[in-house]
Amino acid sequence: MHLEIFTEKDIPAASALTYKTWGGEMQLHDNALESFIYEAMVRYYFRGEGLSLKLQEQDHMLGFLLAAPVGVQAHLEPWFATQAEVVDAAGKKLAQNYLEYLAFNGHKVKALAHPNDALLCLFVSTVHGGGSKLLAAVEERARSSHAPQVHLWADATCNYDYYRHRGYQESAHFVNEVLPQLGAQQTWVYSKKL
Repeated sequence: MHLEIFTEKDIPAASALTYKTWGGEMQLHDNALESFIYEAMVRYYFRGEGLSLKLQEQDHMLGFLLAAPVGVQAHLEPWFATQAEVVDAAGKKLAQNYLEYLAFNGHKVKALAHPNDALLCLFVSTVHGGGSKLLAAVEERARSSHAPQVHLWADATCNYDYYRHRGYQESAHFVNEVLPQLGAQQTWVYSKKL
């Protein structure tokens, strides 16, 4: 198992891991639509190669952590606009609503962050110890780029204690009701000084 830089060509494998991890949380019963939503999520959170890493074993991705400086924005619109044939209008609208849910949480994090801080965007690991390896390496990359802190948000799908045991402190709590299919989501922002 080794770490590599996450690049745009890794998006399909990361999307499949994300779908495997969280697929079914909205109970859509439409695999194509869910796959589309999770690819949109990965594309939304991949903001460049600077801080993002993947965990590989031979040619299989075992996990990834997408991270970026707080001020770097998503560049999802060109890809999203070309996907008209993948899902119908209702599916695209649901995907847009899901991205608005993610953006709502992101705005809450950015309101607490300083311009030089880093944002941990999307984190998936399928092997024991892989997440710790990814997190430590991304924190070191953020430290090397002079980020004073890292921030992330976590909702009911996440293991809060995982972050607490790694030095993250709760810095905000709020409820996100943007996406009715998910219901009211208790959400926390965690921060760590580097």
